[in-house]
Amino acid sequence: MNVFSAGRNLRLTLTGLAMLYPCSSGVMAREMPNPWLALPQIGREVSGDSSGEFREAPDSIHDIVVHIPYGGSHILYGTIHTKVNTESADLATQSVSNSDGLELRIQLTAAGGFQFQAGRNSVELEYQDQFGRPKYTNFLLTFRASARPHTSTPEMQVSVPGKRVGRIFAVVIGISRYDRFGSTIANLKYADRDAMSFAEFLKSPAGGGLPDDTVATLLNEHATTQNIRYSLFTFLTLAQPQDTVVVYIAGHGAPDPHDPRNLYLLTADTKPDDIGRTAFPMGQMQDLFDRVLKAKRVLTIADTCRGYGFIGSGNGDDGPKENNLINQYLQRYAAKGEHAVITASDISETSLEDARWGDGHGVFTYYLLKGLKGDADKNHDGIVTAAELFAYLQRVVPEATGGAQNPRAIYGLAANLPISILKSSTATIQTRESVDTAMAQR
Repeated sequence: MNVFSAGRNLRLTLTGLAMLYPCSSGVMAREMPNPWLALPQIGREVSGDSSGEFREAPDSIHDIVVHIPYGGSHILYGTIHTKVNTESADLATQSVSNSDGLELRIQLTAAGGFQFQAGRNSVELEYQDQFGRPKYTNFLLTFRASARPHTSTPEMQVSVPGKRVGRIFAVVIGISRYDRFGSTIANLKYADRDAMSFAEFLKSPAGGGLPDDTVATLLNEHATTQNIRYSLFTFLTLAQPQDTVVVYIAGHGAPDPHDPRNLYLLTADTKPDDIGRTAFPMGQMQDLFDRVLKAKRVLTIADTCRGYGFIGSGNGDDGPKENNLINQYLQRYAAKGEHAVITASDISETSLEDARWGDGHGVFTYYLLKGLKGDADKNHDGIVTAAELFAYLQRVVPEATGGAQNPRAIYGLAANLPISILKSSTATIQTRESVDTAMAQR
C-alpha cells in the first residue's frame, strides 16, 4: 500500500480505531475522514471538497485513485458514479475493496480518454450508503504547466468573420437583489447594471440594433424562476434556424447547500430553505440547448459565480467555501454545434465587482463591453468575432484582477461568429447588405 503523506497515516489510524469500535453510537463515524483523491504518479493527495495545485504537466497524470474510507463495504455499489470534468468516468473506473475502505482507480486514458488540461479540473464522486443516503464530494486539481489547448487562449488565431444573417433574439438576466425572503442570499452590487448595459449594447447598431420585441430583459424582482423559464423555453423558440440567440446571465450560481450534487441559478424568488423548488436548475439549461432552441448560432455569456450566494451556510464569506462547478457545467451544456460560450470565471472562482470598473460594474462585463466596442478588434477590420472577444477577455481580466479571475471559453466553437459590428468598417456595410437581403427573402 502506497503512503503519500503524513495525513494518510492519520487517516489510517482513524480507520483502525473505527474497525476496533464500529458501534460507537455514531460518534466515531463523525470523525471518519471524508473521501480523498491520490495521484500516484506524483505522490500527492487532495481531500474531498477541496483543491490542489500542481506544477507537473497535466498529461503526465495517467490515472487517479479516489479513496472512500472505512465503511466502503456498506456502500450500495450500483450507486457509485465518478466524473472527470463533468463527463461520466464510470467505464474507466475499477473498484477494489480492502481494509482501508474502497479504492476507485480511474484510468484517464481509457474509454476515449479523460486527460486533464492546463488550469482547473474537477473530479466528482457520488454514491449511497447502506441506508440509501446520498453522498457526494468533488475535487479540484489545478495544473500550471501548459498542455494541448482544450480552451481558448489569448494566442488563438483570429478567424475570418462570418456573416450576420437572420434576426437576433436575446434573453438578458441580471439579479442584484436577493433579499425578498430574508438575508440568507447575499445581495450583489452591480449584476443588474451589468445586464442593463449589455442589453443596451444589443440595441445599439454595433450589437445588431435589436428592437424591444426581440430582447427579454429580466432585472431583479422581474427575474423570477417562472419568468426565466418562460423567456428561455418559450420566448426563444421564436428564433428560427437561420437566426442567432444570445443568452446573458449575471447573478449567483451555486450548488444546493443541502445537496451539492445539484446546481442552480439563484433567482429573485429563490427560497434558501426550498431551493430545489424555487431556484432554476442548471440541468434544464441542457434541455434548452439540446432540445428547445432551433437557432443554429447561439452565444452564451455567463457571469454566474459572483461569490457563493448563501450567507452563514458554509458558502458565504464567513465560512469555508465548497467547490462550485456551475461554470464548468454551463460550458458543457452550452457547447453544442455552432455555439460560443464564455464564463466570467474559472471553476470555483469568484467573479469580482467594484466601483473602480466603470463607476460600478463586474470586472468581466466591464471589459466585455469595452471589447465589444472595439478594444477586442485585434485585426481592426471593424468586426469583433467570438475568437477575438474570448482572447481579449482571457488576457485583460486576469491582468485587472491579479490572476484572481480567469474567464473560460470552449476552444474552437463558433470562433468566427460576429458579435459586434462597428460603424466605421467597410465590412459593416457589406454585412448589413447581407442582413437586408436575408430579411427581404423571408
